[in-house]
Amino acid sequence: MKYSLCLSLLLLSTLVARENPFFPTDESKKKKVTSNIPDERPKMGTINYTFPDQSRILKEVTFTIQNLDGSFEEKKVLVDQSIDWHRPITISQSGASVQPQTSKSSSGANFGFIQITTQGKNLIVKTSDPFSRHFVLSNPNRIILDFKHNGVFKSEQKTLNAAPYMNVSVENHGEFARMSITLDGRYTYSLNKSGGLISITCN
Repeated sequence: MKYSLCLSLLLLSTLVARENPFFPTDESKKKKVTSNIPDERPKMGTINYTFPDQSRILKEVTFTIQNLDGSFEEKKVLVDQSIDWHRPITISQSGASVQPQTSKSSSGANFGFIQITTQGKNLIVKTSDPFSRHFVLSNPNRIILDFKHNGVFKSEQKTLNAAPYMNVSVENHGEFARMSITLDGRYTYSLNKSGGLISITCN
């Protein structure tokens, strides 16, 4: 009888025993287990990110961080501001900044009966020919303007290099002239006509 009682107590004691008696019972007092292997990754320097050409608003930035104990967590920074995709965002250890690129350059082209001038995102077309229509084409992204023109002329292309306008061409289509304005990305645009001036603004 005494032997059975002792055996029962011995078996019960193993059920309440801790798996590792060298660790504290209070979970909050446990130390995080980290590796003593040095991290060979380089220190953070400067990171540049260029937005896709259809980007217009930066809503938020999410940072995924690895902690000392190897766990991961995400931190979101709300921004909700309009951006110019021509200007890349630069992130560095000392802070985040935007490094602007040249986007307010001006240029022009003269085709005789049509003159073009640019200033930033604005393009002005001057002509005495009647304006017919306008529309867009892709691959590459272009704004097309048609004018009634009966004179004979040679199709020609000229470089603008004034972002967002890359180049402009005027083509002879018999009874009308077609002007093609090549853009450096995807945009929405507004067109206003006043007399012999046509104003185009890309956004």
